[in-house]
Amino acid sequence: MADLGITTKAHLLAEIDKVWAALNSLLARLSETQIIAAHDEHGWAVKDHLTHIAAWEDSVVVFLQGKPRYEALGVDQALFESGSFDAMNEVIQWSRKHLSLPEAIAQLQSTHTRLMSLLQPLSDADLNQPLRHFLPSSPATDRRRAMDLIYDNTADHFSEHLAWIDALVVA
Repeated sequence: MADLGITTKAHLLAEIDKVWAALNSLLARLSETQIIAAHDEHGWAVKDHLTHIAAWEDSVVVFLQGKPRYEALGVDQALFESGSFDAMNEVIQWSRKHLSLPEAIAQLQSTHTRLMSLLQPLSDADLNQPLRHFLPSSPATDRRRAMDLIYDNTADHFSEHLAWIDALVVA
């Protein structure tokens, strides 16, 4: 979890918007071949990064709706609770491999739009609540704020994948 001292909704939204714009700018410059043909050492194409980002962002959508995040990720509860991100990411990649590029991009855009709509009515106070406020089944020992979970699975996550996507298409 990156701690940028984000304590307000305005700051959170500004960070999300900034990195979302950078991601979309990069995608606009890429050809379809660059998005689907180049693969990294783990077998991921740019399209895999996009479906991965959408899955984790969707996990925030369902979290804000009071549902378990593993449902949106397409992994079982035991795997999610294991905290094995590599194993979860492998399942996510495999389960979304069949999506065409237009479907992957539409899923990413749709998920992002849904999340931003869910964030609009929330206040700073709401976003600074612990996870249990939105999902009572969250472990009582997890002291993260909703804002932390949202930032980690949006702006911070987008930034991480932007660097990987950029390296993949430049290589």
